Parts: sequence; structure tokens; C-alpha cells
Amino acid sequence: MSMDPPKVLIEQSMLQAVADTSHPHHHDAALAYRDLVEQYRHEAVLLMAVSDHLRLIDLGPTPTTGERVKWFLHRRPLGVFAAVDPLHVGFQHRRAARRTNAPTPDVALTIVMCSRARIRRVATLDPVFEQFDLKLQPTLSG
Repeated sequence: MSMDPPKVLIEQSMLQAVADTSHPHHHDAALAYRDLVEQYRHEAVLLMAVSDHLRLIDLGPTPTTGERVKWFLHRRPLGVFAAVDPLHVGFQHRRAARRTNAPTPDVALTIVMCSRARIRRVATLDPVFEQFDLKLQPTLSG
């Protein structure tokens, strides 16, 4: 039996909405994410994300130089995603994702990574995940 709290995967649509202040669902996503971070601070959950999806996130300009920072330049997420542990994708994960019948490659990779890491809870804005055997975290619908 594991002593770790349950893992919650922050799915790509949620990552994008939290990071992009101009996203139409930014406010609601940021509130839901803030709640997850509070749970993380109280050691009630572990926060995870697919490394390929974190690489796409623009963390915005640095306060000192004003240059834009991308997650992939660092080994760990920075700023708002500092609490999120990346699930590193390997060749075997990509191969398994290609064999699924998921609607898109990103969804397939997310499902494979959840399965391999034994993650049952997903924070997402994408309704496609309702068809999978996952517990979706409250987001826009509460």
C-alpha cells in the first residue's frame, strides 16, 4: 500500500487555460487549479502533467529580462506550475498511444500516461475525457 496521496493529472486544456490569461476559461480554470494547489500544499494530492504538454506552455516574460520563458528550458516547471511533477514520455508510451482508439494523439498520450502512472483523477476542460474511466476534477461545471 502506498503512503502517497492520490495523483491528479493536470491535462493539456487545463494547463493552457491556467497559463493564458486571455483564454476564455482562464478565470474558472485558475480558480480550480488554485484549489488543487491548496490540496497539494496540505499533502492531500500530488499534481502531475504529461511532459510533452508542459513543454508547450509559455510561462510568460521573466521579471528581470522580460524574455519569454518556456517550460522545456528547465528541468522542472516554474512559476504557477512549480507544484506540478512532469510525467516523462518515452518511446514505449508513444508506441502505446498510437495503438489506442483515442480521438487525438494528445488524448491518447494522456490516457496512456494516466494508465502507466496509475492516475485516476484528471483536471481537464476537455469533455472528451468523460468517455474514459477517469474521475474528472471539478472545473467549469463545478
